[in-house]
Amino acid sequence: MGDAVRPGETRFSQVLQESFKTWSSYLRDGNGDRLLPRQTIDLKSLVYQTPPFLGDGVIPSDEPISFACEEKESGQGKGSLVINGQSTWKTSKGLCDLPPRALPKQLLLGVSSRSSVILSEDSPFWNWPGVQGLSGYDNGNYLSVLYLAWAYVLSARWGELLGRSVDHECQVCYTAQDMEGSPQSVKQPKVQVELGDDVVSAEDAGLTLTTKGALSTNESNLPGSETALKYLTRFWIYHRLYAQCSVALAGALDIPFVRGRTISLPFPRQASSHEGVGGSTISISDLLGEHYRLLAKYMTLSSNVWGLRSLFCSTFFNPDIECNLVSAWLNPAFAIIDSVSPNKGMLAMFLANRQPRVGPLWLGAILTDVAKSVLRDIRTGMTALDLAASAWTGTTQTFLTTRMGNSHGELIDRDDECRLLFITACQGHERPPIWPYKPFGYTQLNDTEPTVRNHAHCIGHCLYYETWEWILTDGHSVQDTRNENIQPADRAPYSSTTRKSATLDDYHYDFLSQSLSEGATRGIFESLRSTGYPFNERPIYQHSWLDLEGTDEEEEPDNANSDVEAQQGLKEIQIRSWLGRIE
Repeated sequence: MGDAVRPGETRFSQVLQESFKTWSSYLRDGNGDRLLPRQTIDLKSLVYQTPPFLGDGVIPSDEPISFACEEKESGQGKGSLVINGQSTWKTSKGLCDLPPRALPKQLLLGVSSRSSVILSEDSPFWNWPGVQGLSGYDNGNYLSVLYLAWAYVLSARWGELLGRSVDHECQVCYTAQDMEGSPQSVKQPKVQVELGDDVVSAEDAGLTLTTKGALSTNESNLPGSETALKYLTRFWIYHRLYAQCSVALAGALDIPFVRGRTISLPFPRQASSHEGVGGSTISISDLLGEHYRLLAKYMTLSSNVWGLRSLFCSTFFNPDIECNLVSAWLNPAFAIIDSVSPNKGMLAMFLANRQPRVGPLWLGAILTDVAKSVLRDIRTGMTALDLAASAWTGTTQTFLTTRMGNSHGELIDRDDECRLLFITACQGHERPPIWPYKPFGYTQLNDTEPTVRNHAHCIGHCLYYETWEWILTDGHSVQDTRNENIQPADRAPYSSTTRKSATLDDYHYDFLSQSLSEGATRGIFESLRSTGYPFNERPIYQHSWLDLEGTDEEEEPDNANSDVEAQQGLKEIQIRSWLGRIE
């Protein structure tokens, strides 16, 4: 039997079994097919509503503009340049005069540190698994070459778009490292990749892309993004590279995410002459043309580092799960992840089958080893929420954006109470709660804030994305309006009907642990009750999961506030420590 907070054993067991069945269905069937699902390379559906970087295409390219930027320094002393923007959200469907909410947000524009790339035989996808329906393509392994190529194209396009700003001078420079500080005894391996009559080589100076003619390091002679892509298209067509192009691009989008850390990529491995023959007939040039057309959208997504993290977290989110059942929902997921994680292809398949639209990002994150730290943080309850990224990609990350329920007379669902507190910008609730799972139970209306009581019986309240704006220094903005005609790809949840049924006993995992539920419950209730608990919720705030035994709001409001603030302060210290680690 449960208590005021903890679910009963029967309910926990029921959700645990249902969750295990759901997560197990995302494993491949027993037919031995080790190829990646086709949706893992479909980047297009991911950015269907993402605004183009710096308003590309919204304003004429020759029109001078001045973006509102700020220099910031992280806790680790790493400087960065951010650009100010804001998203606007509709809060009513016309049956109430509640105004829209404008949520300010900063996106990363530049960093002062550089990232290094090393080549290794131990890197993820050293043995490329292949993709379903693409026989005759992507033989060999060119992921590191393609990654560096996309890094150049993205950098060149970044300079071109930011170069419109009257406050910035942008250029792309090539610097060959002389390696003077490296031990002379360490012999740098040489890798040659055939490109018709041309060669791409990696020697002591690092990876060098050469074409016919002399290599110039003069920035004025470096090709622009479109020209560079045309050169690279010849390489990709020659080697019949299709899926690896998209995976490398997805990995390159994580460059702002790694923030100066070293990235390990697999050594290039050329295909045998007979490997790239026959198979599917698809247009590589069409794929690359589509990627270039969407490049500015990819760049916006990449510049939203917290948004990228939130997209990974959204794979594990279930809007039907209440905060005190998060452990029952997620424990089976991580039991399976532990069993498949040594096989990177199988891990990518599992995550992509769970959430196909984010599958390409997972593949890129596994390639660059970003996935390891992300999964570690999610496992410990450190999740991320970004409403803008959620709207841009058509993913659900929080109960806030799901449909409100119906009023229960003198009662209101706590999740609806939480929604109304946020969309009305009630004091202490100006920002969305960082905890995605909904609180359980009901609140008596006479115990809620006045704004909640005023809107509890309204019909049509919502949190619906409308626009994104790039803020300018003169107080104006460049607005990107939501395209009502574009819809996310319609994909049914993956289900395996042929795989042999597994049971909880097949895994060595503490399925009964409730640490994730405890953290999620404490977090969302601290957010919901940031100004204090009503007296009749005493069994909740005195529960061991919340540990506010000294709190008695109605009788001793001063002590109550101090207890709540103390608990919030402890949690804020823990979160700041986590944020400092991931920056």
